[in-house]
Amino acid sequence: MKKKKIIQASIIQENINDENKITNFTDRQDLLKKNQETTINPDIFFLDTKFAIQEKTKEENKEIFVLKPEFQVIENPIEIKEVKKENIFDIKSKKNQSLQIKKISKSLGGRPILKNISLTLEPGKIVGLLGPNGSGKTTLFNLIIGKIFPDQGEIIFNDEVIHDLQIHTRSLKGLSLLEQHKGLFGNMTAEENLYAILELHIKDKEEINDRIDALLGYFELGYLKKSKANSLSGGEYKKVSILQRICNPTISTLLLDEPCAALDPLSISSLKKFIVELRNIGLSILITDHNYWAIENILDKAYLIKDGQILVEGTPEKISNDENAIKYYLGGNFRI
Repeated sequence: MKKKKIIQASIIQENINDENKITNFTDRQDLLKKNQETTINPDIFFLDTKFAIQEKTKEENKEIFVLKPEFQVIENPIEIKEVKKENIFDIKSKKNQSLQIKKISKSLGGRPILKNISLTLEPGKIVGLLGPNGSGKTTLFNLIIGKIFPDQGEIIFNDEVIHDLQIHTRSLKGLSLLEQHKGLFGNMTAEENLYAILELHIKDKEEINDRIDALLGYFELGYLKKSKANSLSGGEYKKVSILQRICNPTISTLLLDEPCAALDPLSISSLKKFIVELRNIGLSILITDHNYWAIENILDKAYLIKDGQILVEGTPEKISNDENAIKYYLGGNFRI
């Protein structure tokens, strides 16, 4: 089944070969932002692109969109504008919840993987966990979430020692992980994937459906509601996967393991804006990625691991200028 993409346009009653011309084409996000503080023009609609033909004018060599006679309005922009005003997650009430890793060490199969690691994820921040393959990033994530347990050291979340707790207990306290190669139920729609998690926490079906609409509407992903997971693009799949993780009503801290892997540059840019919006509503985010340049401009702080130890920590600017970071991670040809 061919996926639908929603466009927006101002409709002007002018005929071109018995069809209406569409001008002032903008993307969905820009138009919503433009109209947040103003009254929405009643002539603005959301349209399915199958009802529009893209053409170039001879006079100005500009692209226009010609509306087919059988067009239909499929959404009301006013409803989406109202959804965006809410903090539907109520995450800011958990603003004091920090994650602290204190002198953690872990060996696997007799081989030391992490050696006396310490780091802090402050509330409402995006912190990068950087390092080459085999440096221990995924092992640290597994320790934080409760898949494995440390040999030494402490994991403290919201002033509580949690490194001996089971995975589900840590989840209920507000920790969630999106692993690199795991995500959604492929044969289920985006709506069904969110429903599967929300029904664990909410008993009223109408309330669940309202929450799904609010989640998708807040991030302008409503057009994916009935799309099956295995038909989503890579970027769309990652976004819905993250939404599924934050269906946990106690969520305050999200771990993202290589979220930008295998995505094209435009999808990475869109996903980063999505992650920044998560921070803006109050989530704390610990993120790993092999490609430092893909995420460095959204990080508040970063830790660079080499051979299971912290090589350097600090702002992205500090990491970019650090001689050891350039020598062992960024590469000798790196230039700012």
